[in-house]
Amino acid sequence: MLIWSHIEVRRHLNDCLFRKNEEVNAIVSTLSGGEKARLSLAQIAAKTPKLLILDEISNNLDLETKEHVMQVLKAYPGAMIIISHDADFLEEIRVNSYLEINNGVLS
Repeated sequence: MLIWSHIEVRRHLNDCLFRKNEEVNAIVSTLSGGEKARLSLAQIAAKTPKLLILDEISNNLDLETKEHVMQVLKAYPGAMIIISHDADFLEEIRVNSYLEINNGVLS
């Protein structure tokens, strides 16, 4: 169930995420890694799923976008499964439990 209308989503993409009107109409495959991450955040804002599965969400992000991603994830009310090599990122978003693979051993 969408929380935002189509117009509100487009306004959010324009104002907060892409900052250039032409990028709102871009084909997803042409977006940079950071733009794809911001698009994912917009989807989360428009429709809040109960579970997020995020694979290396902090990769290829500039510092400003990474900070924004961390703020959104800290405020996210649902459960998250996060795959990441970025221990600082995981610490910053305050994960409450984690599994680590070290030399092929799960601990």
